[in-house]
Amino acid sequence: MKTICESGFKISSVDRKALDHYLVITPKEWATNALAGMINKAIKIIIRDWIEIYKSKQEDVISGDLAILIPAIIAMEEFVNYNIPIPKLEGQIQREDEPTKEIWNSGFDIEDYEEAALRAYYKDPEGMLRYFMENKIYQRRKRFVEDNQKEFIKRKDIIPVKQDDFINVVCRTPGYKNRAQRESESI
Repeated sequence: MKTICESGFKISSVDRKALDHYLVITPKEWATNALAGMINKAIKIIIRDWIEIYKSKQEDVISGDLAILIPAIIAMEEFVNYNIPIPKLEGQIQREDEPTKEIWNSGFDIEDYEEAALRAYYKDPEGMLRYFMENKIYQRRKRFVEDNQKEFIKRKDIIPVKQDDFINVVCRTPGYKNRAQRESESI
C-alpha cells in the first residue's frame, strides 16, 4: 500500500457551501471518487496501449492480476510514461475567505500497482487530484452565482459583487436548502 496526497487539501467555508448546494456526497467522498476515476483511466489506457506488446514478449500465458500486470508492463524497456500535465484552471476562484477546512488530511491509501499506474500516466498525480478538486470548486461556485443571481434580478434585489459575499447572502436567505436538505425533503 502507498499513501498519496498526504499534505491534505483545504477549502473555505464558502467553497463548502457552494459544493453542498450541488453535491449529495462530502467533498472527501467526491475526491475519493475522482482519485478512483484517475486510477481507472490510467490502468485502462496503459492496458489498451501496451498489453499486446507485453503479450508478444511472453512465452505462454500472462497474469490477469493487475497487481502483477501493471508493474510488468511499466517495467518493459519500450514503455514510455504518458506524463499527462495538469491543465490550467478555466478561471481564478474569487476567494475572500481563506481555505481552512481540511478535506483530506492524511491522504489516500492505494495499492502499489495503482500508484505505479498513476505515476506512469500523470506527470503529477497529486497535483492532478488537486486540480480536479479546485476545478470542481470553481465550477460549483460559478454555477451557484449564475443560478441564484437570476432570482436576485427577478426580485430587483441588491447583488453582492464579491462571490464569497453573494454565496453567504444566498445561504442565509430564509428557506435556503442545500442539495442534501432538498433531497431529504423529497423522500
